Amino acid sequence: MYKRIFFVILLPLMFSMRLFGKAQADSVDVEKFDKLRSEGYTIIDVRTQEEYGEGHIEGAVLINIYAPDFKEKISALDKNGKYLVYCRSGNRSNRAAIYMNETGIKEALNLIGGIIAWKKAGKPVVN
Repeated sequence: MYKRIFFVILLPLMFSMRLFGKAQADSVDVEKFDKLRSEGYTIIDVRTQEEYGEGHIEGAVLINIYAPDFKEKISALDKNGKYLVYCRSGNRSNRAAIYMNETGIKEALNLIGGIIAWKKAGKPVVN
């Protein structure tokens, strides 16, 4: 009886949650991000060139998530490297960090709230 309930109700529910649930990359807040960047992590900005030019975190490498060569550039990164990824609000960088993990990069951390949170916390940006 219980097996039947599982297969009729719970299994489809679990499957639909897997299909439609929002995947989350490992993420850190502004303070942890700031601490890790001083520990040798590579910072990746996945915004557009225009956004990057308006101000970015010092030392950030631009790899535009919308660029045709995005996947190629990510695939060329050291799989054993340590990466901090950010965008404007954290959505694009979440997707980028997930993709990085899928390509074999073990440590790609998303900045919660993106550069908006970074600026709100009073952290510096450069042009």
